Amino acid sequence: MKKTTRMKAKIWLPLVMALLWAGCESIALMPRASIDAPGAPNSVTATVNGIDTGLREVYLRTANNQHYVVNYTNETRVTDRTREYAVNGLRPGDQVRVDLRQGDDRRLYADRIVLESAGTPEASGIRTVEGTVERVVQERGFFELRILSGDLLTIYVPESSSEATKSRFNRIRDGDQVRVEGERLSENRLELLAFR
Repeated sequence: MKKTTRMKAKIWLPLVMALLWAGCESIALMPRASIDAPGAPNSVTATVNGIDTGLREVYLRTANNQHYVVNYTNETRVTDRTREYAVNGLRPGDQVRVDLRQGDDRRLYADRIVLESAGTPEASGIRTVEGTVERVVQERGFFELRILSGDLLTIYVPESSSEATKSRFNRIRDGDQVRVEGERLSENRLELLAFR
């Protein structure tokens, strides 16, 4: 009896191992969500920090300081109590509720945006800017950015920044193109909140 079992194992074991080994490549290539990774939210209530009409993105910040980059399409509309209008009618400081979906490209898209209260840029104090890095002063924790309008801004990187933000700051060099979101300290100075 033992001899027959050993004989079967000698025949079947290599075959099973070969099938498993051949199938491993397919399994490894299949995308799989991490158990720890949270799914995309269905809805978010936040403050509008900025809008990039060229990239068709809205930058949002929630009350608990969570940042979202939300894409929009020609079909995305903003509604308030009395009317409906295009996304480019939003202004920094507006309080909104956004119904979201995750696209095939894994980006977040706004299906609908409801304006809950209008704000002003001064109320939020947040700016999203893009430009060319002119100077990096690592030891003092800031860099200078020539933005598209031609203005030169000083961007300070606070000690409390996340490790990812600090790592990105340590990698930037003169001449790099970057887009950042920051809190206005004065007309030409921002405190970095996030690289975009």
